[in-house]
Amino acid sequence: MEESTQKKSILWTRLSSMAVAAIALLYVFRHVDLAELKQAFLHSRPGWLIAAIAVYGAAFPPAAWRWHLMLRLTGNAVHFTATMIMTLIGHFFYTLFFGVAGGDVAKSALYARWYRLPLPEILAAAPLDRLLGLGGLIFFLLLAFGLAALHGAFLHLEATSLRVPTVWVIVTLALILLAWIALKRWGHGSGVSRWLHALSYSGKQMIASWSITWQGLLCGFLVQVALAGSLALCLQAVSHSALPWGQLLWTFPVISIISAVPFTVAGLGFREGAALALLGLYGVSAADAVAASLLTLVARLFWAAVGGTVLWREQRFQSSQSPLPKTISAIIPTPNELHTLGETIQRLRNIPEICEIIVMDDGSQDELRKIATQLDCRVIASPSGRELQLRLAAVQAMGDVILLLHADMWLPANAGKAIMNCLRDAHAAGGGFSRRLTGDQEIFIRRKILEELDNAIDTRPKEKCDLYRCLRKKGRLVLADAIVISSARSL
Repeated sequence: MEESTQKKSILWTRLSSMAVAAIALLYVFRHVDLAELKQAFLHSRPGWLIAAIAVYGAAFPPAAWRWHLMLRLTGNAVHFTATMIMTLIGHFFYTLFFGVAGGDVAKSALYARWYRLPLPEILAAAPLDRLLGLGGLIFFLLLAFGLAALHGAFLHLEATSLRVPTVWVIVTLALILLAWIALKRWGHGSGVSRWLHALSYSGKQMIASWSITWQGLLCGFLVQVALAGSLALCLQAVSHSALPWGQLLWTFPVISIISAVPFTVAGLGFREGAALALLGLYGVSAADAVAASLLTLVARLFWAAVGGTVLWREQRFQSSQSPLPKTISAIIPTPNELHTLGETIQRLRNIPEICEIIVMDDGSQDELRKIATQLDCRVIASPSGRELQLRLAAVQAMGDVILLLHADMWLPANAGKAIMNCLRDAHAAGGGFSRRLTGDQEIFIRRKILEELDNAIDTRPKEKCDLYRCLRKKGRLVLADAIVISSARSL
């Protein structure tokens, strides 16, 4: 019964969006000479369109990082690569199916299902993400309006120039009514209270952390810069005359806002109507304004196709899910400096997910076995060599995950949960805690993956990067949301 209701909700949303887009487009095309519009497309310059598509794509990394920050606050961030993948997939949902509001729900539901996380808590990150996006938009608007005013953008405009047509008021009110009906009919459920609790908790965490807040606002600002830049490049593609760019600055973010109204198909109709009205204030022909807007739709559809491809590819990886790992075996290769070993082990014991600590002994230091035994660690005799020690540890370790950690590197107490969150991704073979996954980095790997690589890592001399090449054949390498701290001696 519940599934049937959800399907009806999706169908109703799609039909409503298509109807709204059709009405808006009919209004726009009534005010444009279609022959001139055709000529604008025929004489458009493809180089500028390609640049517009690239700039539009530049909006995704900051958008993904902004959402990732909010997922961190709820304690449900998997890893940034997963967030980036889902951001592209979310764009696919926004564009072709649900609009912004429905797209947030769709991508959150998929994120929760793929990575086996509580949906209400994932949903709680969405409004916080949008709130930071709004803050970045407001800052960009103020900057754009200020710069436009310096270029005399508003000196010649009369109050009647900015009047809002009655049809747009009616459509906007209709959208608000549709949103209210949807909330009343499908907005209740057993997860609502949990969602509100997660939203409240995350909001308090965001307010308390200025670092997260300013990062999110900066990301929101960069997203708006990319969207406005894409529209400007599309306008350059179709226009063959000099344009007053300084005066046009304020129109681009306003057009983006109008095109983001809910219950539309990729903002179709609304974006064109806004471009027609606002760009026309500064001498841009109706045909060029609408053509530029439709080229922006091309950029959006291009990235929607990328998101759809990513969805198809990722679905294959996430469809076969094994049991989630629960325990970690920490492996410390033969340490060069024994005085840091005690602090490192003490910090490891503060990580609940670590079930054992193994110290590798290559026989080069007589004191090593004694110290490690006193610290209640397992000691395994092994030859020298990081990859070989990792292989031997994997054979004897009990944990689901193997963590290779140097004796002078310290992990925070949340490192275990960060590792487990990363490995919720069924395609993740392992990862690390720094920007690079090559060289002598602290790494974690699924024990089953190491067992499968038994023939790839042998006693013959190999370059260090061979291990990572083998791992990448088994899956992606990711970065955990935990910070490795170097001991004072290693700094």
